[in-house]
Amino acid sequence: MSLVFRRGIPDVHNSNIPLVYTLELTLNLNDFNPDYPKNPQSLGEKIRKARIDKGLLIRELASELGVTEDTVINWEVRGRKPVGRNFNRVQEFLNSSC
Repeated sequence: MSLVFRRGIPDVHNSNIPLVYTLELTLNLNDFNPDYPKNPQSLGEKIRKARIDKGLLIRELASELGVTEDTVINWEVRGRKPVGRNFNRVQEFLNSSC
């Protein structure tokens, strides 16, 4: 996100030409999100970080992986690990996020 602030101040010598100051800030809004894992340690945190980085909701990731929302919540929050073909799908998802 960029925030641009412009303020016109009239030139003291020529009041028809304003001076313009521009301030641009680039902010990563995830830095202000307490639920965003900045340094993911567990598999669940890695899944959550990749999902947020891609801008996906839990339901969107669940649909993409062919699982229920509860399954994604189990992985991200409850520390459960994906098994079988779900593990392969999660691995592909994480690899595509790099």
